[in-house]
Amino acid sequence: MTIRSGRYRHSGAINFADYDVMILTISILFGATLVYTALITLYLRHKIDKSLDNCLAVTDTSLFQIGTGFSGDIRKLAIVSAMFLRPKMFLKLGAMDVEQVDAFPKKFKYMMLAQVALATLTTFISLVFLIWVHLPDF
Repeated sequence: MTIRSGRYRHSGAINFADYDVMILTISILFGATLVYTALITLYLRHKIDKSLDNCLAVTDTSLFQIGTGFSGDIRKLAIVSAMFLRPKMFLKLGAMDVEQVDAFPKKFKYMMLAQVALATLTTFISLVFLIWVHLPDF
């Protein structure tokens, strides 16, 4: 750390406070993503089954290796979120019913897409911090 003309200048090396901020930020983001995913899975698991009962992607657990139990419900939530993000791909596979997907409540769609955005943000920030730590004199 060098002080010149009364203002702070970073010398290029990462100090321990930077690591602490990075670890704290990543931990909070991962925790928020985990809690939000668990909460919307608990809230939406039966609503997805009722609303999308003609969609093969939801009803056939062997098609996308969904499985059973809570982890299967999380995977099912991910598949349904992918149906909203990439509907043409699921139409080509014949794994979704267009009428049911269009009739799915928008509030639930936004909840699932917010979860995808939160997971993407967490991954992106973690990768940026990982690259930042390994760059010399950044």
